[in-house]
Amino acid sequence: MTSKTIETYLQDHHAGSAAGLDAFRRVAEGHSDREVRAKVGRIAYDIAEDQRSLEGIMTAFGIKASQLKDIPARVAEKVARFKPNERVTQRSPLSDVEELEALTAAVHAKSLGWRILLEVNDDRLDKAKLEELLNRAREQENELEELRLKQAPKLSQS
Repeated sequence: MTSKTIETYLQDHHAGSAAGLDAFRRVAEGHSDREVRAKVGRIAYDIAEDQRSLEGIMTAFGIKASQLKDIPARVAEKVARFKPNERVTQRSPLSDVEELEALTAAVHAKSLGWRILLEVNDDRLDKAKLEELLNRAREQENELEELRLKQAPKLSQS
C-alpha cells in the first residue's frame, strides 16, 4: 500500500470505529435484554480500547483521524436509529435482533482490518499487537453471535 492508500484505509476504519463505538454504547444502554446490555457494555469498553490501538497505529504512520469521515459516520449511525421497525411508540423486538446483527457486522469489519494489516510489510506495525487485536475481535464476534441467536424467538412475536 502506498502512504496515501494506508492513510485513507486507516482513516476509513477510524470512521467506522467512531460510529461503531456509538452503536455499542447505545445498545448497552437500550437493549431490552439485561444480559445483552451487560455483555455489550463490556464489549463497548474493549471497542474503545481497540479504537485507541488503531489511533496508535495511525500515529506511527503520522496519520490523524479525519473529522470529514468520522462525523458523517457518526451521524449516519444516529440517523439509522430512526429506521421504522414495525412499532412507532415502543421498542420493536426486531430492533433487538437487528442491532446485534449490526454490531456483529461492525466487529467483523474490524477483524478484516486487523487481518489485512498483518499482511502489510511495514516495521511500524506491531504484528504481535495486531494478532492480539484480531483474536479479541474474533472473540467479540463469537460472543455477539451467541447473543444474537438467543434473540431468534423475538422474530415470532407479534
